[in-house]
Amino acid sequence: MKKLLTRIGMVLVMLLILNWVYSKWFFEKDLRKHSDIVVHAWDVVNDSCRIVYLGESSNNTYGEKEANHRKISEFTSDYFPTVKMGNMTKSAGHAQTYYYMLKHVPASSTVETVVVTMNLRSFGPLWIYSRLETALRKQLVLLEDYPPLMNRFLLAFKAYTIRTDEEWDALAYEHRHKDPLDFPYDFEFDDNYAWDSANAWRGWYDFDGKYNTEMTWMAGYYIKSYGFNITDDNPRVKDFDAIVELCRERGWNLVFNLLAEDVDKANELGGKDLMFLMKRNRDYLLRRYGSLDGVTVVNNLSLVRDVNFIDQEWTTEHYYEEGRRIIADHLAQTLRNFYPEDYHNPDSLKMDTGHYFLEGTIMIDRQTPYSMALALTADSIRSDWGMVNVAFEINQQDDLSKPIFAMEKLDAQGEKSIDSYDVKAQVIKTGAWDFATFALPIDSTFRTAQKIKLYVHNFSDSPIQIRNLDVSFRPAYLKAKVKAQSYKSVDGDDGK
Repeated sequence: MKKLLTRIGMVLVMLLILNWVYSKWFFEKDLRKHSDIVVHAWDVVNDSCRIVYLGESSNNTYGEKEANHRKISEFTSDYFPTVKMGNMTKSAGHAQTYYYMLKHVPASSTVETVVVTMNLRSFGPLWIYSRLETALRKQLVLLEDYPPLMNRFLLAFKAYTIRTDEEWDALAYEHRHKDPLDFPYDFEFDDNYAWDSANAWRGWYDFDGKYNTEMTWMAGYYIKSYGFNITDDNPRVKDFDAIVELCRERGWNLVFNLLAEDVDKANELGGKDLMFLMKRNRDYLLRRYGSLDGVTVVNNLSLVRDVNFIDQEWTTEHYYEEGRRIIADHLAQTLRNFYPEDYHNPDSLKMDTGHYFLEGTIMIDRQTPYSMALALTADSIRSDWGMVNVAFEINQQDDLSKPIFAMEKLDAQGEKSIDSYDVKAQVIKTGAWDFATFALPIDSTFRTAQKIKLYVHNFSDSPIQIRNLDVSFRPAYLKAKVKAQSYKSVDGDDGK
């Protein structure tokens, strides 16, 4: 027995020595090779950063012809020139990746505030069971809470989730087929797969009643990507919960940066039912995390117009420069609460041609029925523009109001015509700010009108508030061919 204990002791001592040798001379090299996300944490420490921005490719993707390639995090740092701000960007990353990144920022670092990207799509089965997951999970093995040598053995023996593309696709399909869709009203379909299949069968038709193949497939992509309910047992929710606990342990301010999705196109293609799910999932995240001490959620969901999304043939959070600046500006207003003395407005948020933003809040009712209005002349509408996206925020106190969005056109003879669109169907809550968005065609009467006005009106005794009328002109529909396929399992975050 004594000899056995002696041998066990010798083995343990040898393992300790081997672990020490490996940790001192080989571990860092392996980390750089197999788990390069940890290098981001080292850079943050070496640069003595006080604010850290964690994100996926939304942070560093730019358009092909853009001269300015700056990241969202870099635009944000312009507002705080005296505060060192770094970023930890990992393409295709998500909450689990961010958690491991943050774990390897030493508690003794100069970090004070952590900004973590939150993608609505990342809670859905297409991203959770993406084909990129095997590679991502391999990166995490060396970062587990075991001795470095043990982690190296686990990596060597591939002790992580390994699945083929077909197996990941099958998991995504299973959840799209079996996870029930929950609406507070009667809905035609029980699950995401049935909804998507019906869309493919029925097709998508433009305002002239013409079938559009490309937009039909795009509608399917949006249903696949956003047609789900976030619940407490969602894997991403558990990952974000872990980030909350880690930041509490470290004493860091935590900001979840809920990114803008292309709600203009989502509403145009998927209609009020898809918008309902997107808004309810947004509200779930705002309630769950926005109510926690030490946690702030920045809601950017509806802030970026369709024309500012780079990828028009797939669902991503990749923005042109104006979109990146809008996200940065909104995020900076929240960070200002932590660094009021360091805040500086660089006054760099300029609207692109064809984009109009009327800031401010107005109360409208029967006595004062009209909101702020955008007035244009026909000669300001370019010939290559075929659609106008309109968005605004609305706060109604009850269900008795009757908000209508109006497109008023005055012709050369002084005759006035008004196209009216119901707003109420898009508003899912009262007593709080919500948003509405419209994608409307630029028809012949629009182009020949002498004057055009866009506004909201409310001829009811129940007052509503309207703020931030956002109008953006764009080409009509997709010109490039969208690859027709009934199912695609990628994280979308890399512009697939």
